[in-house]
Amino acid sequence: MTLLRQLTAVIIALFLLLFAGTVAISVSDARGYLDSQLKTISQDTATSLGLSLSPHFADNEMIIVESKVNLIFDSGFYQEVTVAGLDGKPLVQRLAPAQIPDVPAWFVRLFPIATPRGEALIMAGWRQAGTITVAANPGEAYATLWTSSVKTFWWFFVALVATSLLGMLALHVVLRPLRRVEAQARAICDREYPVQDKLPWTVELRSVVVAMNRMTTKIRQMFEVQADAISRLRADSYRHALTGLANRRYFDMHLQQLLTSADDFQGGALLLVELHDFKGINQRLGYAAGDELLRATARMIEDVARDDAPVDFFAAHLAGANFAVVLPNANEADAVAVGERLATVLQQLQQRGLVDAPDIAHVGIAMYRQQNASQFLSEADMALRAAQMKGQNAVHLHASSVAPSVAFSATRWSEFLRDVIERKNIILHMQPVLDSANQRTLLHYETLLRVVGEDGQLIPAVVFVPMAKRLGLIQQIDRLVVAEVLARLRDHRYGRVVVAVNLFPATVQDPAFMAWLGSALQANPDAASRIAFEVSEYGALDNLDALRTLVALVRRHGGQFGIDHFGRGFSSFGYLSTLKLDYIKIDGSYIRGIEQHRDNQFLVDSICKIAHGLDLKVIAESIETPEEWAMLTTLKIDGVQGFGVGMPAEI
Repeated sequence: MTLLRQLTAVIIALFLLLFAGTVAISVSDARGYLDSQLKTISQDTATSLGLSLSPHFADNEMIIVESKVNLIFDSGFYQEVTVAGLDGKPLVQRLAPAQIPDVPAWFVRLFPIATPRGEALIMAGWRQAGTITVAANPGEAYATLWTSSVKTFWWFFVALVATSLLGMLALHVVLRPLRRVEAQARAICDREYPVQDKLPWTVELRSVVVAMNRMTTKIRQMFEVQADAISRLRADSYRHALTGLANRRYFDMHLQQLLTSADDFQGGALLLVELHDFKGINQRLGYAAGDELLRATARMIEDVARDDAPVDFFAAHLAGANFAVVLPNANEADAVAVGERLATVLQQLQQRGLVDAPDIAHVGIAMYRQQNASQFLSEADMALRAAQMKGQNAVHLHASSVAPSVAFSATRWSEFLRDVIERKNIILHMQPVLDSANQRTLLHYETLLRVVGEDGQLIPAVVFVPMAKRLGLIQQIDRLVVAEVLARLRDHRYGRVVVAVNLFPATVQDPAFMAWLGSALQANPDAASRIAFEVSEYGALDNLDALRTLVALVRRHGGQFGIDHFGRGFSSFGYLSTLKLDYIKIDGSYIRGIEQHRDNQFLVDSICKIAHGLDLKVIAESIETPEEWAMLTTLKIDGVQGFGVGMPAEI
């Protein structure tokens, strides 16, 4: 029961108690007064009638005596009039039952009124001739008492209704700050931190609101401090302090993760960039100028890769004048185009006065062909040395590099992918995500997309997605996958298990897809409650407003939402408090071999603490060994996923 209803009930109870007490006192006093009145009337009537009948008794005119008795009795105000002789025997007696019209019997029983008798002597001269007894009829007294009680009841009833309405209105106004406090508390649970600017005039409520505001501000500050601390820890461990790019440690860690993840990296390119004569520049122009040169180079590399790379990338500052750019799933033409663009753009460094010679930088390119990380780096380094031999600002592709395994022309890719979309020729593999502490508890399945190639072999998404993005078909592919998953959930193919679908950042920002998704979820309410959507952190945060809109849409229909590859970018963790997420998946770069890396353990533990404070589940990706799983369990990870947990399968 709400506080408003409880207070209203108390007011009503008090009024009822007050009414009962007032009525009881009023009726008791009125009854006493009426008893006295009845006694007085009976006695006065008896005395008056006795004096009136005395002369007639002396003359023995009993007919006149009887006539006067009848006259008095017939007025209806008396219950008994008896004239008795000296021996006590009635000479004239008139009796009638008490007449109590329009008064409920229960009221008469509840409030009995005595019927007092009045007695007087009848004289014959100086001699007593008889007695007269008169008893008044209590009907009028009951009628008066009942009417008074009814009026009192209605007066209290009207007063009760009016007071209750006014009290409820007053309480509604007075308790409004409490409802705002409740909304404030709910908002904190929903990872929002509103502060009430308008303070109530009630002193006690004002203190409550002030305390809530202080608590809200404190919680927000605590989260910001924790998020900033973890961001600084990650930056100190994995970012180059001068340029802000990933450092050599993160580069090695993330490259190793990519090369061992078939669903993220089937092919691609590694570009090594080295500034020419950086040591001489430091000596000639000074170390401050050298630092500015490195910062400018890092910004140019990121800008070129972001604008020209056809797929997701990551750049790193390896050491000194050496930089690296990884282009997952890029082909040779794309890699060479990015390399030549870098060589051209970096020549602006001379125009800006950051270098004093036209020979600025060289670019070496190696293509991935299932070699290990060491061989991949070695081939890129050989390509870099070959570029330096070519001349100033040269670009060189390693000779033994080959194109990715599925090599179509752009026209053939377009025909192939449009045919896949038209025929809905997709294969969905499901990879289980298990509870970290209980291997038998299935949290959800993650959907992995495949298509059938012309040779009948399955082609993973990482192979054809870059071309789908270039051709503007990625939203149609995402729509096809979502529609298929909703159909399976509608048919209860996976029981009540949630199925997660990955969406591409470009899809999140597409209004047409958002409108279609809203209609699809509304048309399938039961399936919508068992679907989850994931977006990779890298790229999705470029448009937080569009992401918030998508999250709100999914949650409005009962679905879940998560961030995939969390930590791959170097975004601040502060955005977690502004999104209504259900879970995050920590990128495998931090998970692989975590039992041997204390920095990664500390980072994952800190992420879990922040996420759990926001009611987010934390899932670890790319688990392959029991040792990794065991370590993650001690770090309070909620869920686990990877080849060591469960292989993707068509189910």
